[in-house]
Amino acid sequence: MAKVRTPPIYTTPQDAALAFYHAFEARDLDAMMATWADDEEIVCVHPGGPRLVGFDAIRNAWEQLFSGDVRLKFRIEQPIAIDTVGLAVQSAIEHVFLADGSSRGMAVATNVFMRTPTGWRMVCHHSSPT
Repeated sequence: MAKVRTPPIYTTPQDAALAFYHAFEARDLDAMMATWADDEEIVCVHPGGPRLVGFDAIRNAWEQLFSGDVRLKFRIEQPIAIDTVGLAVQSAIEHVFLADGSSRGMAVATNVFMRTPTGWRMVCHHSSPT
């Protein structure tokens, strides 16, 4: 019998953001998608990539990204956050490194989180190279 994972409840937008980057570094598709709202109006833009809309399109993109051999690490700097009762916007500089520690470059990321009945979830991730 397959083990069913109970989706985590992120009590703050910062918790959801931290889980997003941990899932990215671990290349864990289930953990990554647990950070996203289960909605067809969510949006993701990877550096140099197209605008992806909807849960399935975003899941497929992460699945392709994680299927490669490249493992990335992130150092987040200069975070700015605007939080309201139900929505949070975070902007930061992503310093991207390969697993061996060599620099892969920088990107500017904007992450938008929404409070849902099951905690805070990402509704938009947009990352652009600097």
